[in-house]
Amino acid sequence: MTGHELLVGDVGGTNVRFAMARRVDGRFRIEDFEKLKGDDFKSFDDALASYLEKTGLKPSKACFAMAGPVSKGEVVLTNRGWQVSASRISRTFDIGSVHLINDFAAMARAVPEHGPEDFETIIEGTPVDNAPMLVAGPGTGFGVATLLRNRTGGWYVLNGEGGHIAFSPRDTTEIELTRILLKRHGYVSNELVASGSGLEAVHEAFCEIFGRAYEEISPQEMRRLADAGDEMFLKLIKVRANTVMSAVGDLVLANGALGGVVVAGGVSERIADFLKTPEACERFVERGPLSNYLSTCPVKLMHDPEAPLIGAAAYHEQETLKT
Repeated sequence: MTGHELLVGDVGGTNVRFAMARRVDGRFRIEDFEKLKGDDFKSFDDALASYLEKTGLKPSKACFAMAGPVSKGEVVLTNRGWQVSASRISRTFDIGSVHLINDFAAMARAVPEHGPEDFETIIEGTPVDNAPMLVAGPGTGFGVATLLRNRTGGWYVLNGEGGHIAFSPRDTTEIELTRILLKRHGYVSNELVASGSGLEAVHEAFCEIFGRAYEEISPQEMRRLADAGDEMFLKLIKVRANTVMSAVGDLVLANGALGGVVVAGGVSERIADFLKTPEACERFVERGPLSNYLSTCPVKLMHDPEAPLIGAAAYHEQETLKT
């Protein structure tokens, strides 16, 4: 097991991914990968026990990327409700060193571990040297993190819950969507509009706007119908893409993140072509008198389903080197 002791995990609202990570030729290699459905387990500890029993692995250290705010080694997952404790994991599974970090902190920390071939350009631009970078986007939720260089040449990740910033409608359809969602949910965030967890609510609202009966269908079927010219689903996907680009533009303004934007998350990858439309790109840049501030900021999409696992490994490695 020498050089192969680090267990990493990516724990989202839908799936739980586990693997072992080690550096090979300067890059992290992910091995013994398993993807589990969260619905199959009552707790994170149950899912971890299943993975370790199946693989027979006995790691000595671990770092798990969690879809929720981590505080003092504990987290309650935002879209699942699992309560996870680093100290409990350490005791239960005899793992000496356990870190819990936010999933988008892991996603952000993965960015420096990747090469140019892992990114797709959404908006061309020129990053400002040593400026913060923004890493954000929708999956089950809407993750946000800011990546900064520290004084020793390593990386520091500032994370919060920026996906819950209020949605800002910009056209008549979005105003009507906001009205309906406000009535039903009381608060309308970018996460509600753009993420997987909010898709059903947005679909129901669009059915009301377009005067159609609500029918439960999959995101894949929505996309198929949109590609076939269905006006409602085409507009629904456009609104979600525009919301992503508008949200990351706002976050660049807030954080001074002119080092560039990396858009990530499963929803982002599925609507990548909509993120590139002139309308969506205008949503990123257009800020009235401050539009020039964003005009040269590059935006890229990261393509790597293993990114949170790699980021968790890089975070653990960096934290270990501090001690």
